[in-house]
Amino acid sequence: MSEEETQSEYQAADFSTHENEVNETVNETDAISEHDTLSTPIALLPLGDLSQAEIDALFYMREEEKLARDVYLFLASQWGLPAFSNIAKSEQAHMDSLLELFDRYDLTDSASAEAGVFNNVDLQALYNQLIAQGSISAEEAFKVGAAIEEIDILDLQVRLTQTDHEDIQQVFNSLLMGSYNHLNAFVGNLSNRYGITYEPQYISSDLYQQILSTETGGSGSGFGKGQGGGGNGNK
Repeated sequence: MSEEETQSEYQAADFSTHENEVNETVNETDAISEHDTLSTPIALLPLGDLSQAEIDALFYMREEEKLARDVYLFLASQWGLPAFSNIAKSEQAHMDSLLELFDRYDLTDSASAEAGVFNNVDLQALYNQLIAQGSISAEEAFKVGAAIEEIDILDLQVRLTQTDHEDIQQVFNSLLMGSYNHLNAFVGNLSNRYGITYEPQYISSDLYQQILSTETGGSGSGFGKGQGGGGNGNK
């Protein structure tokens, strides 16, 4: 599937909630709105030379956001649940924000236009694993979504410590706030639909409870740069 076809798929997805479905919970519209809009246009922020670590971070996060989008589109098709279609749209916005940084720094985007295909071998293996797990049941699919957001949170926290560029920090913090909301949404669905209390697989219990108990706003919501930990995302 090409990049254009992938985008058309989520744009054409049915975002309505069927009458016999449990509410999608945790303000899903919030999960795809304010956190995908940057507070300051990055064109107005200072531009400087990138370190290799910053370049590597941009390439990695571009593919990791693609992984989230591709998995959610697959799960939306598999189970017909609006939560996955809605959050896939948010992940596309995250990819677009990163691509804006690629353009700003004259980097050539190497992410595959084909859904489910990745340059990074670890991300490819993770994608294959998550697709298999999410195909078992809708319940497992929501657990997959929560795990993806945990990994994303950890990786963004690490990458934030590797840059002092305000534009990159702003984009990464925006993605981080989105991941907090997405994690809340998936955890809420597991609780409301299946009576399951989700236990974090990657992030610390303290950070997890803070995310669940704090209404996330923008990048200044109190989850400061590099905060948290208690595990490692896939590198």
